[in-house]
Amino acid sequence: MDTKYFLLLAGLFSLSMLSCKEHKADLKAEEAAIMKTDSAWAASAGAMKDVDKIISYWADDAVVIPPGEPIVKGKDALRRFVEDSKKIPGFHISWKSSDPHFAPDGKMAYLYSENLTTMNDSSGNRISFAGRGYTVWRKEDNGEWKCVVDIWNSPP
Repeated sequence: MDTKYFLLLAGLFSLSMLSCKEHKADLKAEEAAIMKTDSAWAASAGAMKDVDKIISYWADDAVVIPPGEPIVKGKDALRRFVEDSKKIPGFHISWKSSDPHFAPDGKMAYLYSENLTTMNDSSGNRISFAGRGYTVWRKEDNGEWKCVVDIWNSPP
């Protein structure tokens, strides 16, 4: 084999191996981004003013599993879920997420959260329910983090 031909093949092989190497995610930057996104979502849900903004944090194929309720799948069902929540007298929800964990490629993550839901009972008295849950997030092609699974329950 000609030495020039061999060197050319070796160089092309090396370049192809470098291009196949997976991009290493900056997990500290991803952590800051996902926590900022989750915090903005919590603020939007707490204000309960803009349904479109609230549901924008869920992916189109998101699944929500609320305690004691049917599973909610997809944006149309999520819109109804949020709109129905707005109709509950005195409804308010808040949460604080923590402890993010990422897939090695930085494209999936999950967060632990503690939440508080408040509403009026049938007598008009304010009642609150504490919750704890996990959200699973996916980094979309446009770089935005979207929640794909949202599940919570009541602590013991």
